Amino acid sequence: MSAFEQRAGGRLARADGEPFAALDVGGSKIACMIARRDSRKPGGFVIAGTGRQQSRGFANGAITDIDALERTVRLVVEDAEREADQRISRVCLGLTGMRMSSQLVSGGCTTGGREVSLRDVRRAHAACLAKAQTKGREILGVWPVAYRVDDQEGVREPVGMLAARIGALVNVVSAPQSVVRNLTECISRAYLKIEQVVPSSIASGLGALVEDERDNGSVCIDMGAGATTICVMMNGAPAWLSLVPAGGAHVTGDLAQGLGTTFAAAERLKTVHGQADREAPGLSERIEMPRLGDDGRLNAVRMPRRKLVEIVEPRIEEVFEIVRDQLAASPVARVMPRRVVLTGGASQLPGVRELATRVLGVPVRLGNPVLAENLGETLSTPAFSSAAGLLTLSMAGSPGAVGAGLASGPNAGVASESGGMVNRTLRWLRENF
Repeated sequence: MSAFEQRAGGRLARADGEPFAALDVGGSKIACMIARRDSRKPGGFVIAGTGRQQSRGFANGAITDIDALERTVRLVVEDAEREADQRISRVCLGLTGMRMSSQLVSGGCTTGGREVSLRDVRRAHAACLAKAQTKGREILGVWPVAYRVDDQEGVREPVGMLAARIGALVNVVSAPQSVVRNLTECISRAYLKIEQVVPSSIASGLGALVEDERDNGSVCIDMGAGATTICVMMNGAPAWLSLVPAGGAHVTGDLAQGLGTTFAAAERLKTVHGQADREAPGLSERIEMPRLGDDGRLNAVRMPRRKLVEIVEPRIEEVFEIVRDQLAASPVARVMPRRVVLTGGASQLPGVRELATRVLGVPVRLGNPVLAENLGETLSTPAFSSAAGLLTLSMAGSPGAVGAGLASGPNAGVASESGGMVNRTLRWLRENF
């Protein structure tokens, strides 16, 4: 088990052959992956079936049409079940959205100079949670970033150490209760229960970062269709999350407006001829482009490829400038890792990595899912890093969201149809410690 999963409080609870599933709800696509536990394989699982559909009824992290979303989820899950020849009843759900919150809070408790116990760690977590702003919000995760034992800082695992006082720094991730409850209701209509709700940015980090990057610090930037998410990993845990409300679909929209064509035609132009680097070779090449005529029909015209780049590059540059500014203003700015991994479907556009390197001023690598050999050729691309990370968390058979010491066992802290077991656990901690 990786250090990331250990920090999540997980344990390998699934038996060989046991099926489990991940459902990634994004702005452009909804994907379902069904896997089976196989201890002989890297990562401990093999893919049994997959399904994907264009996202309908979900935009900007909120449900816009619950019936359309329900139908899409049903189709995606049925496709995956048919391919896997396996029915599923529970999923690990990936969620993204503008109103997701990431709070770094600290707290601690005295221990009387004896060995630190798991109960002491729970008390320290409870002290942190008492300071978090969670009114009207559903807590998705409480991730321990670091501990302090007396005057010793940067401790990863304090249990068993002698101390008079223990302190904790945790990242409390939450979303509006209305969003989580409506999404839970929608998934339940498709006859599914949610094992856990995981922020897609965290899932992308787990899916695209190698263990050294997770443990020693890195920044994972996931460029999706509707948003670009940021996850700062430190000490093997997600220390801070953020989001930029712009992604690949906004680039396509700019092309459609700037070239006077349809969104579908602009998407194809971007995919086939798109480039984000004005210094790239071959930009004087003339390409055929469909443009809307006076009669409302698409007519073929020829134009230099450079025209595309002049529209694409400024939008992507703006996204990375916002990312840079958010990282600089974050509470972890003073200890910000210098390693950046770029993933997500929009990151595959030629020139994006080079542009990110120039704007952010640090080396950037393009991150495919680290378990690409498990996923097969069609799924081993940056577009499926989040879904791959969800599978890895689900495979551990743990909530992966409450953090070490706050839950144990395969079902503790599950955000199920009741939508509140995690919050009930945290309330219990506050009341009893």
